[in-house]
Amino acid sequence: MSWLVLPVVVVLLSILTVVAVASNYRNVAGRLSELPGVDGGGGVQAGFIAGLYALVLWSVVISGGMLFIGDAGSNGTESYQGPGADGSEPDETTESDDYSDAELLVFFETITSHWGVNVTSTEMVDDEFVVEYADTTETDDEFTDEVGTLIGVYIDIVEGGLEAERMDVTAVDADDGEQTHWHVESEWAEAYLEDELTVDDVYERVLDTVESA
Repeated sequence: MSWLVLPVVVVLLSILTVVAVASNYRNVAGRLSELPGVDGGGGVQAGFIAGLYALVLWSVVISGGMLFIGDAGSNGTESYQGPGADGSEPDETTESDDYSDAELLVFFETITSHWGVNVTSTEMVDDEFVVEYADTTETDDEFTDEVGTLIGVYIDIVEGGLEAERMDVTAVDADDGEQTHWHVESEWAEAYLEDELTVDDVYERVLDTVESA
């Protein structure tokens, strides 16, 4: 997909933020109420203000980190890749902007949703970022792509300043409720951003953690 699509994506995601905050969808407004001008109860004004924050945040993060390329697997399907995938050095990225955990969690939910992953809950528990999503995949390749999307967006929010030791993920099968657990250590994400690990290295480490309940 062309980089010309990125501005459109940024605008659409900002509009989604306006709607989500205005309607206080899943208490998004409450979680962003620490931002100046954003009322915890939602409303149109709070939505537009949050949309402006989102426009700035996603313009920086997406333009610096998102590439629409085939994932590390061999199936050739299109999937999200996190920051650093363009081979740029760490000192070439923007490090001056700090974002709250609430902003980064909303970013995570919105981007993963855009890429077709139905995240049902996110929360910080002590030093761990805990995620649950509805798994609708039918093949191993589809599951790997879904895992890759979540890894990529997690790398984005680690780069954005999320203070977490790791991301613990629970995939709940949409048909039978069976649960699959896996995790990503933040040190793997940081090593990837520093070009110390490749995409395949990260995938291998993450897939080694997969357990079915």
